Amino acid sequence: MAVSRKQSLISYSIIILLFFIAVAVGIKQQHYGSASDDTVLKDSLFGDKFLPAGDIEHYMPANLYEKINGKADLYLDNGFVSLQSRRFADKSASDKWAEVYIYDMANNENAFAIYSVQKRSESTPLDSVQFGYSTSDAFYAAASQYYIEVALSADDTDLFNSTMTAVKNLISTISTGKTEIPFLNLFPKENLNIETFKFISADAFGSDLKNIFAAEYTINGNNVTAYLTKDPKGEAYKNYHRFLVDNGGTELQLDIKQAECKAVELFGTTDIIFKSGDYFAGVRGSAPINDLKQITLNLIENLKKH
Repeated sequence: MAVSRKQSLISYSIIILLFFIAVAVGIKQQHYGSASDDTVLKDSLFGDKFLPAGDIEHYMPANLYEKINGKADLYLDNGFVSLQSRRFADKSASDKWAEVYIYDMANNENAFAIYSVQKRSESTPLDSVQFGYSTSDAFYAAASQYYIEVALSADDTDLFNSTMTAVKNLISTISTGKTEIPFLNLFPKENLNIETFKFISADAFGSDLKNIFAAEYTINGNNVTAYLTKDPKGEAYKNYHRFLVDNGGTELQLDIKQAECKAVELFGTTDIIFKSGDYFAGVRGSAPINDLKQITLNLIENLKKH
C-alpha cells in the first residue's frame, strides 16, 4: 500500500520530536547527578558570611579527569556516576574559601569504598555524622550513595565552623538517614575499633583479593585485622591461601575447630583464614598467636549467627 505524503510528514515529525526529547534527556543527565538538583549546593549553604565564588560545576565519567586529574581512575573504577562541585568564599576575604565536591557513586558500598581508601590517619571524627571526619584543611564524609569532600584554603576558625555546619546540612539533605553498610554487623563488637572499619575494593594485603571488608581489633595491647568477603564458591579463600604459600609462607598447625581453617605465617605476619557458609574470612597481624586465635574464634562465633 502506498504511503501518502501526509502520513510521511507525520512520521518525520514524530521522529524529530523523539530526537529532541532524547537530546533534552541527555543534556539533563549531563548536568545533574541523582543527588537531586542544583539546590543541593545552594547559595546559602555556608551561611551569611560566605557567598558562591562561581557557578556549580558538573562532571561525568567522560570528563572527570578535567577536575581531578590523577585520581579519576580511583573513582571510575568504583562506580562513579557524576560530580557536582562549587566554591564558596568569605565575603570580606576572598582568599578564604571552601570548595565542595559531591560524588555520586551509585550505591552505599561504592561511596564507602572511596571514603575508606582515602581516609587520613590524622583526623577528627565529626560529631553526629555516621561516616565523616575533618583534618586541618578538609572535611570528608560518606552518606548513602554519595562521597563528600570539602577543601579549605586557610586555617581559619570561621571558615572551619561554617564548613562543618555546611557538611552536616549536606548530609541531611542528600542522605536518606543512617547509611547501611553491608557486613558491618558480621564483625564481633568486642575489642573492635569501629573507626577502622573499611572496604578494600581491590589488591587487599598485596594480593588479588577484592571487595574485602576489614576492621582492626585491639587485644592485650596488640592490633590485629579481621576481614571477610562473600565467597560462596570458595574461590577467594583458595586463591588467597595459594598466594600466601606460593610467596614463601609457612603453614602453621592451630587447634581451631572450624572447617577449612588454615594458618600461614609470611614475613612476620600470620593469617588465619577459614570458610563459614558463603563467607571467606580471616584474621591477620604480627601479634602473639593466642591473640590472633582469640579474635578468630570471636569472628567464627559471630558469623554463625548470620
